Amino acid sequence: MDLMSLAAVRRAKAALDLVQTGNAKPLSGQFSFARMLQSMSHGGLDGFERETLEEVGRRSGKPFDVVRPYVPFELLARDLTTDVASAGGYLVDTSTMAAQDILRAYSVVGGLGISVTAGLSANAEMPRTTTKGTAYWLTNEATDTTESTPALSMIANTPKTAGAFLEFSRNFSRQPQAEGYVRRELLGTVGEAVDAAVLSGTGTAGQPTGIVNVPGIGTTTGTSLAQAGVVEMKRKVSAANGPDNGTAFVGTPAVRELLEKRERATGLGFIWDNDKVASRPAAVSTSTPTATLICAHWPSIHLLMWGAGFQFEVNPYDSTGFKMGKIQARVLVSVDVAATYPATIVVASSIT
Repeated sequence: MDLMSLAAVRRAKAALDLVQTGNAKPLSGQFSFARMLQSMSHGGLDGFERETLEEVGRRSGKPFDVVRPYVPFELLARDLTTDVASAGGYLVDTSTMAAQDILRAYSVVGGLGISVTAGLSANAEMPRTTTKGTAYWLTNEATDTTESTPALSMIANTPKTAGAFLEFSRNFSRQPQAEGYVRRELLGTVGEAVDAAVLSGTGTAGQPTGIVNVPGIGTTTGTSLAQAGVVEMKRKVSAANGPDNGTAFVGTPAVRELLEKRERATGLGFIWDNDKVASRPAAVSTSTPTATLICAHWPSIHLLMWGAGFQFEVNPYDSTGFKMGKIQARVLVSVDVAATYPATIVVASSIT
């Protein structure tokens, strides 16, 4: 390998190392989603973007595909157009300040400690123990140990794919704030969709089954929910052997407001107090079903992701977009949700 090629690979490796160690910074001067799609629209992919994605392929064991490249989750970005103000025109370079993000449903499941497995390439079966083994005391040295056989079952998981159609212009991609803005926009949108799938996915119409719809979860009445009710929810999680470490509550903003006004007992503080419920962490998300509070051991819930990242494809056949200098692209991400022990999830619904 010549020195120039070696230097290019080292730059790509350095960028990926920053991402994988969690120290990644905006890569607008390095990896550019806009430049990647521009190159793809011309039937190829070159430069730093190609070097980085080739390195991704080598590390993930998935061959690099110039037509349908996988972009690592951490290098995600999105582009729009500049000729419509609300779709990106506000970012045309006129000393524009940083664009303010729209208020979104907060992404909470990652912060609560949900288990994430990425890089899957086929349907995944997750084994779990359904009946544990039993230990027996030996009465003396001549006593035989009684045989005890645990039982296993499998949770079948298949990729559920969400997609977004993107359109951006070459002019927009040259604006100084484009890269950071579109990266944040798509990350926020995808994060919100994943949160909603984990919490309340219907299991129909291509969606994963969210935890409130998993068979076998625990329930508690939400009618006049009081301190005794939330303590009961925590007790049920513990009774299913869900450790306190990793157990937390998630509710809607309206549920939080209600419980922040409702006393545990006269003069003893409120049920939802200082981001805690029943002494366990409590978070809020508008992705939670209406009038619902969830108590769960979050590490027992798994978010499964297929592929090396988000898959992008460019439409090279759009004659209208070609005439206007626009590029159409599609992004796909495939995930599923698995609750290994549903009894460690307890839901109170129709809360009043």
